Amino acid sequence: MNDADSAPKRRRAQTGLHEGTAREPVKGPPTISDVAERAGVSKTTVSHVLSGRRPVSEATHRKVTRVIEELGFQQNFFAAGLTGRRSRTIALVVQDLTNPFYPALARGLQQAVAERGHVVLLADVGTGAPPVDAFLGEAVQRRVDGVVVAAVDVSDRQLEPLRASGAHVVTVGAPRHGTSTDVVSSDDERIAADAVAYLYEKGHRHLGIISGPPRTAPGSSRLHGYREALRAHGLRPLRAAEAVGDWTRESGAKGMAALMDQPRPPTAVFCANDLMAIGALDAARALGLAVPTDVAVIGVDDIDAASLVSPSLTTVRVPAQEIGRVAGEQLLARIADPAGTARRVLVQHNLVIRESA
Repeated sequence: MNDADSAPKRRRAQTGLHEGTAREPVKGPPTISDVAERAGVSKTTVSHVLSGRRPVSEATHRKVTRVIEELGFQQNFFAAGLTGRRSRTIALVVQDLTNPFYPALARGLQQAVAERGHVVLLADVGTGAPPVDAFLGEAVQRRVDGVVVAAVDVSDRQLEPLRASGAHVVTVGAPRHGTSTDVVSSDDERIAADAVAYLYEKGHRHLGIISGPPRTAPGSSRLHGYREALRAHGLRPLRAAEAVGDWTRESGAKGMAALMDQPRPPTAVFCANDLMAIGALDAARALGLAVPTDVAVIGVDDIDAASLVSPSLTTVRVPAQEIGRVAGEQLLARIADPAGTARRVLVQHNLVIRESA
């Protein structure tokens, strides 16, 4: 091939166009006007494709999306926020990212909102109030469209600036007092009742619990469900058989050691989450107890580690990823219909029987 033959190909490579097209390359960062011109539609139509606020035919949507990809167009979300339009950004506030439940929840949320062109800002607020206030303040500055709160250490007072900015709120776990907020949660009392019923059917009559913090909705609800389930089976709840944890593996180990130190230790222990249940297994092993022969252990969540520990953990599965997905869908629905009635959605759980109980 001589230089004359290769010259046209070099020119095509420099323009980035395929042979046979007469369009000129876009100079500088592509704009909505560039997308509209190349797609042969109006700027309003392009905006509708980007925002999802108005119906666009499938063919037009495909054409505009293809041009957006060809040009490498990127919407300026911050500028959209300043002009009063949606930023297409969702904030997610979680309690503790070291707990595997929350990354799974985050994945479900991201999958739900990404399909509609939203991005997710994530904050772990388990370290206290200053990080909460700083993150929520940043969320207001970025004019987020909504926030999913999956953390107990966030007050309604802290959420008020977000609501005042026009952002919508979905809570994971429990309704907030005095607010008509959309909620996605598991049925925590039923979870505890199902765990107790299973242990009762296995022949246990002296049960114990390692609960979450009573100030949290899951902690108090699972403790209440446990007590009511004992009564329903003709058993009396004993405070000596109740230990309080903080959702961590370490607190589960401490709680289990305290329960086993009682004059009459329980033969089965219901732990309000899997991390505490794994800690309970640690303590049982350290005390020389065989699980489930000497003491049975059951958890809640069914995190990945539940099937990997030895003995593998019997647990009540709470689908974290599904909760995140439903929360995202709820939030998008609220953004689309701000005046709609607040809803509470319960995500179903199920018992996963393994070796520990």
